[in-house]
Amino acid sequence: MFAPPPPPPNEARRLEFLHSCGILDTPRDERFDRITRLAAKHFGADVAFIGFIDDAQQWMKSVTSGDVAPWIERERSVCQLVISSGEPLVIGDMRTDPRLEGHPIASAIPLRFYAGVPLLTEDGLALATLCILRRDPGDASAFDVQTLQEFAAVAMDELDLWRRNRELEFLAETCPLTGIANRRGFDAALDRAIRRSRRTGQPMSLLMLDMDHFKAINDTYGHQVGDDALKEFARVLKASARRPDDVAARYGGEEFALILPDADGSGAATVAANVRALLAEAAIPNPRGPGGLATTSMGIATSEAGTPLDATNLISRADAALYSAKRSGRDRYAIHGKNDEAWS
Repeated sequence: MFAPPPPPPNEARRLEFLHSCGILDTPRDERFDRITRLAAKHFGADVAFIGFIDDAQQWMKSVTSGDVAPWIERERSVCQLVISSGEPLVIGDMRTDPRLEGHPIASAIPLRFYAGVPLLTEDGLALATLCILRRDPGDASAFDVQTLQEFAAVAMDELDLWRRNRELEFLAETCPLTGIANRRGFDAALDRAIRRSRRTGQPMSLLMLDMDHFKAINDTYGHQVGDDALKEFARVLKASARRPDDVAARYGGEEFALILPDADGSGAATVAANVRALLAEAAIPNPRGPGGLATTSMGIATSEAGTPLDATNLISRADAALYSAKRSGRDRYAIHGKNDEAWS
């Protein structure tokens, strides 16, 4: 009976590298589409695709047919076998192969022949798969794996170029003072998180945060101390946004944001509580804060059934909750939709 294979021994490094590429759940790209089209034509395949696999999903960066969904849970993917082993996999008939007995989808889809190879970094990290599928079963032993691997090497070259360009974009989207995302980076990250939530049906949350009485720090201690306070606050946010897809951003001035994909209101509230605890430990001086220390007010908005999921709506609701927290006395968070009730 089929059981999901264990992750590869280098899974932590694999995921770190994969997330650094910034390619998960991004729109189609002609550079990768060209490779899948050529692979499908060369092998006479009904479908060819390139799919990047993180800890939970497989994201199809390029797919030549609607027979394959744009994403799938990792535990339901056949390609997880390739990622686990780091080796090519050819299956003549997915419906009868004993390795896939009891697999949740292998016997249900109208495709039977499978051939997949990993996209590998120089040190052997399997980031994605390049696969071809046919409706009819075939002879696995006669399949030309080497040529499919050469196509995968071309795809890996394109990924390297993508990553280099992403590094340049990262510099343009990073606040030079705090080292976290700037407003441009915030907009891009929020757009990715919203598209991901729409596709997967999973919730997402946005926290808008404001350093309480920040002007008092500048007026009392000077702008250099104020800049140091902003940098330390950004460090607190990065420490609170621990998952690879979480994004901390400087929205403007002393206003910041946390983007939390796959987080509901309860999860976002836990992060908000962590921010308060870490900020207290950081002991940033503020003459108007309790005990002479800096605090923050936070507003939380979460994607909701029946509510339009777009950036403007989400930011507006998080802002409304933020100002509710301020009206309630600062140094607390409020959740939009719970009568903007504030929690200290």
